[in-house]
Amino acid sequence: MRKLFATNLIFLLLLNVVVKPLWIFAIDRNVQIVLGAQEYGFYFALFNFSLLFNFLLDLGITNFNNREISYNPQLISQQFTNVLVIKLMLALVYFMVTLGIGVSLGFGKRHIVLLAVLTLNQFLASLLLFIRSNLNGLHLFKADSVLSVMDKAIVIVLVSLLLWGNLNTQLTVEVFALSQTLAYVVAIFIAIWLLQGKYSIAIYREFDRITIVTLIKKGLPFAALVLLMTLYSRLDTVMVERLCPEGAVSAGIYAQAFRLFDAFNMYSYLFAALMLPIFSRMMSNQEDITELFNFSFNLILIPVVAVAVPAMIYNRPVMSVLYHEHIDVSSKALVLLMGSFVFVALSYLFGTALTAKGKIWLLCRISLGAVIVSLFSMLILIPRFGVIGAAMANLLANAIASLLQTFFFIRSQGSVISKTSVLKISLYILIYSAFGLMIQYSVGNNLTGFIATLASSLLIVFGLRLFSFRAIINFARGI
Repeated sequence: MRKLFATNLIFLLLLNVVVKPLWIFAIDRNVQIVLGAQEYGFYFALFNFSLLFNFLLDLGITNFNNREISYNPQLISQQFTNVLVIKLMLALVYFMVTLGIGVSLGFGKRHIVLLAVLTLNQFLASLLLFIRSNLNGLHLFKADSVLSVMDKAIVIVLVSLLLWGNLNTQLTVEVFALSQTLAYVVAIFIAIWLLQGKYSIAIYREFDRITIVTLIKKGLPFAALVLLMTLYSRLDTVMVERLCPEGAVSAGIYAQAFRLFDAFNMYSYLFAALMLPIFSRMMSNQEDITELFNFSFNLILIPVVAVAVPAMIYNRPVMSVLYHEHIDVSSKALVLLMGSFVFVALSYLFGTALTAKGKIWLLCRISLGAVIVSLFSMLILIPRFGVIGAAMANLLANAIASLLQTFFFIRSQGSVISKTSVLKISLYILIYSAFGLMIQYSVGNNLTGFIATLASSLLIVFGLRLFSFRAIINFARGI
């Protein structure tokens, strides 16, 4: 099972290493530079507002479907059409709720038009994710991996033409959003074609009302979890625009730091996407997950810490490479968000293991606590500290959620976690942080220090024997 996990993880990471950085740093960053902080902040706030209610598009059915197909692949022929009907009905509810709340909050005509396009994009993204969940549940990971970057690859081509193709079309936030709409539509057609080629599915079969009601009931716990996690992880990006005096500008400044935070989180998310179906099937077959869990523990946390520590120490040089305005504020926010980045990685690891174990309501209670803490801290911190206050609230909420998830997993399955791995990771964080500060003192606060600190992580990893050359060779042979 570790071989299956490792080979598909490598393939998934290679695809994302090529496509996602191009999207984040070549496309999304340049769009912000061309549009400016205020105009992009307008888009950024509405984009994140559209995310707040996207749990209504799914009600947890996609995660439930992924887990159930992993347990019993034959269910796909029964569930696909029924879930498709549910998603179309839920889409209408989502559109009405999101646009209705937008109107009630006093959004202007331009806000509502852009929000309508963004809600359509959220529906299309949700539909694509559902189709991918079937491939994932069937352990067709390579097809799912290709689809995970398909929409972004198409957008990269479209927006590149708008940015550098000397076309007569002016780049606006509306055009930017519509290019994503087109990319999702193309990716969905390709996804359906891939799924039909791998597994016979009667897409046009008659749906069953009883099955639909049953699926909604079973998916509700997952829906509650998705809602709560979205709230404590994304509410800060909306509240910045609402609570700061210069709302759109502040949202644009926060987006500069949040973009890196969001980009780096993709690594942990990709792990979780593979871990859930594999852990679910192993647990359903009463297999021991100890080896795979500790393998994942090291493989998630070592790269996360390797990136987070130098990004926190050399925050200003990092932001200066990407942007030319508002660096003082965004670099300080980056320090806090990189701390949050480590806690999010823990959540992806322990939260996914708890999800595979079926502890959904426990995760809901933890997430509810994080939402309450996040909301109160934002109401207090953002009016006083602005963008920095939003980053503080983000760090606090993610720290509480991840530490509670870790505590409850250890309490229920403490024997799974290797104490030696925990001790070595803790030493790695302490020694690596000290090395980074010493290098900064020696060479100064510049990109040279950042690169030197990043390189030193390899020496510390091999020095503590978190990984060995022999283990890497054996791992490569096993693949």
